[in-house]
Amino acid sequence: MRGRSVFFLPALLFPALLLGAQQVPSTLSTVDDLVRAGIANNKDLAAVRERIAEAKGLTRQAGVRPAPVLGLDGATGKPLGTIGEEQYGAEYSQSIETFGKRGRRIRVAEFSVGIAEADFQQRSTQLAYEITAAYAEVSAERHKLKVLSDLIGLNQDTLRLTEARVKEGDVAPLEASLLKVEISRAEVSRRSAQGRLTSAELELRRLAGLDQTAPIPDSEIPAAAPTDLDTLKRQALENRSDLKTARLEEEQEAAGIELAKAEAKPDVTLSAGYTRQDNQFDGLFGYNSSGALSPLRDRDDILKFGVSIPLRTSRSGAGNVQAATARTSGARLRREYLERNIPLEVEAAYQRWRTAADSLQLLQSGVLDPSTNNLSVIREAYKLGQLRLLDVLNEQRRLVDTQLAYIDAQADAARTWAEVQRATGGIHP
Repeated sequence: MRGRSVFFLPALLFPALLLGAQQVPSTLSTVDDLVRAGIANNKDLAAVRERIAEAKGLTRQAGVRPAPVLGLDGATGKPLGTIGEEQYGAEYSQSIETFGKRGRRIRVAEFSVGIAEADFQQRSTQLAYEITAAYAEVSAERHKLKVLSDLIGLNQDTLRLTEARVKEGDVAPLEASLLKVEISRAEVSRRSAQGRLTSAELELRRLAGLDQTAPIPDSEIPAAAPTDLDTLKRQALENRSDLKTARLEEEQEAAGIELAKAEAKPDVTLSAGYTRQDNQFDGLFGYNSSGALSPLRDRDDILKFGVSIPLRTSRSGAGNVQAATARTSGARLRREYLERNIPLEVEAAYQRWRTAADSLQLLQSGVLDPSTNNLSVIREAYKLGQLRLLDVLNEQRRLVDTQLAYIDAQADAARTWAEVQRATGGIHP
């Protein structure tokens, strides 16, 4: 903008930085520092970050194999008066997952980690945009406050000289009265700017998580370096977190179809057991090893094996497969919708920025610079007695209005460029 600095959305942090713990600088001196502080201090964003750890835990759990089962059993007839009938045993069984269920389950869960990371990056990008836009508002109100304060100081100096000339009889008292009114008008505007600045600073502190004692940086922001529209559209299709999420969800649901098909197939359960049986034959006696007559008894040790397979048909998991297929179709449609609309969103934001940037340049070259020169000429003419003080005040008021409009145009250019950056998903340094 021909040497004038304008606000712009600072480069967003690398995805790795966004996904990791943020290093908050001890002294906040740039907008990037405010963004880092906001990402580190925001509790809602911290809750979103925990979803990444949750997804990793669920992925780990998805790889756990079925636990083996140990069973113990026994039977005796003593409590019912049946003596000599006893049976004891133990069985060990292990379920074996078939058709790659475990691998497919892990694959579906792994997509959840990427989705959680993309969601965190999207929230971080949005917060970075909000902080930058809020800082642009703070900077604009600071510039307005300075313009109005300088105007009041200039008019007060002029008033003192005018009052001295009134005492000397060189000028009419009306000129001093006009200056007092102008000073009061400027003071009203200054107080309004101060109120807006206080409100904007509170909003910025809220977004960045700063306390009341932390200073807000007052640094010059370099002019934006615009990229051509086609490049911005490509960056948006590569970097937009919501599009990354849609693509991951589509792949996850497609993997879910394979998982649903596999889960419809039966697993195999292998088992092995040992049983010991003691039986006594009523009314039958025999001689034992010592020659005494005793009831006949039978003791058996039995080792058994088994294979268990549920009898399922092709219709057993048809409903789950149908649901997974519908989810995949929905995810595909959402991905196609984003791929079609994101370039349009970028173009709309870019055109708004171009309009704001062109208006800013025209305001500077066609209005602000000529108004500054006009005021200098009118002041010289007033000193020579060719114009009235009212002419000077009117031109001065027009210049101040132009300066305030220029500051608003700067803030508008900042916000629209921030929208471009947000629409592209952030331009990484």
